[in-house]
Amino acid sequence: MRQSHPRHLTVTVLILVILAAFLVGYRMRDYGNMRPAWAALAASADTAGTLDNTVTLRPVELFKEALEQVQNNYVEPIEHPEELVYSAIRGMLLPLNDPYTRFMDPKQYAEFNTDNQGSLSGIGATLSMLEIPAQTVNAGEGMIPTVTCPVCGTEIKDVKHYRVGIVEPLPGSPAEDAGVQAGDFIMKVDGEDTEGKTVSEVAQQIRGKEGTKVTLTIARKGIEKPLDIAITRAHIDVPSLEKKMLDDKIGYLHLFTFNEKTNLETREALQWLRKEGARGLVLDLRNNPGGLLRQCILVASMLLPDENKLIVETKARSGRDEPYNRSGQQIWDQPVIVLVNKGSASASEILSGALKDYKRATIVGESTFGKALVQTVIPLRDHSAMAITTAHYYTPNGYDVGKKGVMPDIEVALAEDTKALSENDNQALEAIRILKTEMAKAK
Repeated sequence: MRQSHPRHLTVTVLILVILAAFLVGYRMRDYGNMRPAWAALAASADTAGTLDNTVTLRPVELFKEALEQVQNNYVEPIEHPEELVYSAIRGMLLPLNDPYTRFMDPKQYAEFNTDNQGSLSGIGATLSMLEIPAQTVNAGEGMIPTVTCPVCGTEIKDVKHYRVGIVEPLPGSPAEDAGVQAGDFIMKVDGEDTEGKTVSEVAQQIRGKEGTKVTLTIARKGIEKPLDIAITRAHIDVPSLEKKMLDDKIGYLHLFTFNEKTNLETREALQWLRKEGARGLVLDLRNNPGGLLRQCILVASMLLPDENKLIVETKARSGRDEPYNRSGQQIWDQPVIVLVNKGSASASEILSGALKDYKRATIVGESTFGKALVQTVIPLRDHSAMAITTAHYYTPNGYDVGKKGVMPDIEVALAEDTKALSENDNQALEAIRILKTEMAKAK
């Protein structure tokens, strides 16, 4: 879930960047088990006495001095000194162990904004940071180094490991046609390892001129060796949704994401379904990774009764609560069944959580991802930006989605390699069965 943020924090953020830049850890790799490990640099003998229980150095001056030394004395001229600063910012963020807090250089930030507008040139797949399942490691068998704070030496436990993966290929996209599947981990792009890279960095590698090819090396559950999949790039108009009329006056609405078009397209889709005679709605949020908070609020307002004011509440580190209330009137008052799975995250969880708390819809499927975090996008003065996790969010009843995700009212595990609305889509079949019962009661 993303917000915009006032530009006046830019200076503060830059100062914090420089303050922490020298506390950069290094990344160790364990390719065989796909487990990134993190270790911190210990202070050398030369810095003895400068770091104890408190930081006595002046990091701003220290970083400036180091930067000047490199610029003036490095054996080759530094053609792009801003890249040194960008690397320092990225290094500062690594110890947070938060895959959603990230830095975007000007090009990446421009592409980020393009993504939210819904048009690009690429393969047509939604990417996200996917958690690599924890693996038990016995003593002496490739132990992962302990993660410690570079200042006080405190051991950091419960470190989670992530890698960029496929949330879902878009219908009819080059990615889907080439055989890319939801849940695939992207190990390499054109032979270049993606270990340690962010979603925006990997997306930038994948995109390119329409008609050119890109090869993804994919790791997939149940497949022993990685797969090399060649995909031809194309111009992609990213749809925010898919709508269909099913039998028995049932409308189907599949939201792929919450971008700048979602509000308008959802309103038009609901009006079209009503005009076509729909008396019930299957709202499919499976594999929807989220998106813009404002768009989520607007969609929730279309489905919830007008007396349901609160959609979601966020809590920042300061402890301050910030409620986000509905915006607009309800336009769909017929029965609703919501489909969710592990790929439903962030804004999808806000929407499904609000519909569940107000008993407006029955939730069918599997527990959602559990990403109860707010990312604030902070533009910087050179048109770069940082997306920083700034708050946790809670459903109208105060439920912390981050603990277990949104729990379905009716749990149905989806069979592997099943496409939405196919004859093997047992989750959708169950949703339709329940919806028919509720439609009969509503007559």
